[in-house]
Amino acid sequence: MSDECKMMYTAQADIVLDTLARDGVYYVKKSYVQQKYRETAWIFREAYDYFIRNASEMVAMPPEAESPIWLYEDPLWAKPEAGTHRLQLSVPREELLLFDRRKWNRILNLSYIGTEEEEREFEKRLRRQGVMDSTDVFSKPYYPQMKAEIKKSWRRLFEEIPEEGTEAKNIQGAVWRLKQEWILGIE
Repeated sequence: MSDECKMMYTAQADIVLDTLARDGVYYVKKSYVQQKYRETAWIFREAYDYFIRNASEMVAMPPEAESPIWLYEDPLWAKPEAGTHRLQLSVPREELLLFDRRKWNRILNLSYIGTEEEEREFEKRLRRQGVMDSTDVFSKPYYPQMKAEIKKSWRRLFEEIPEEGTEAKNIQGAVWRLKQEWILGIE
């Protein structure tokens, strides 16, 4: 692994490995998100659309890519399940976008991202407006101002990345494609 690459892990299905073996490269299609998450897919579309729009400004998105592929510095987050395998990868840094997985999880929950104090204050404001769950801000048409404020807070995803080594468990990454040549090992 050269200095320009970073060791990352991902869990991928057999079909992904088959595609990599056949084509040497794999891209995710948006239809997969709809198929995988069904009735909650609208939440993932909201979060993924935000991510795609902003991440593509930082790392060029190939025309074949429709959605990111998630990677982790800590192999424990790339847990293989039935029909999947953990891949150890050496990913070129210019193709890799790193961020804090805790912040990404807040986006997946359609939540505000801020300091602990800012998040508490925002939650209080939601409660004062009668909102018990931030997904209501996105699923109902009554809160356009709060929705805009939550989305604006999401820019923090890309502002501070946990330090490598000390907080490896919180480092998540995304790439627009997987390449066969990046695979160092398969479990």
